[in-house]
Amino acid sequence: MSVIIAGTKISGLGLATTTVAKQYEHLVREFPDIRDVHRWGTLNLQLEYPLRILNPDHTTLPIEWDPGFKEQFSLTRIDIELCDRAAKPQPAWIYVAHRSPHRANTLFIELLTATLQVKNGDRLLVRLPSYRYSSCILL
Repeated sequence: MSVIIAGTKISGLGLATTTVAKQYEHLVREFPDIRDVHRWGTLNLQLEYPLRILNPDHTTLPIEWDPGFKEQFSLTRIDIELCDRAAKPQPAWIYVAHRSPHRANTLFIELLTATLQVKNGDRLLVRLPSYRYSSCILL
């Protein structure tokens, strides 16, 4: 059994469009599981319930993804699915840039995933596997 939280696709700041492309090779070097994700941005969700991951699957060493700028990233494996379509859940990773202004917002998550045809307002389900029960807090 998994923890399931509904969320709504929203726009972010627009920065991930370029920053994820710059970070991609560094992230994949440390965490090859994400090599098949969309490289040019994140999928942003506003969650129905607050979520804080206490123990991500991987936290990188400080990465200098832009000259003179180092940052750590945490990645947590989940599955997502669209609420109104009969699609199978697909793998995704909660992506936390440690210097992001979004990091403290427990109702907002950024996801790395394969290309997914969604638009603002679409509802998705975030499925955290059962082993995550002890490493996340639903507030």
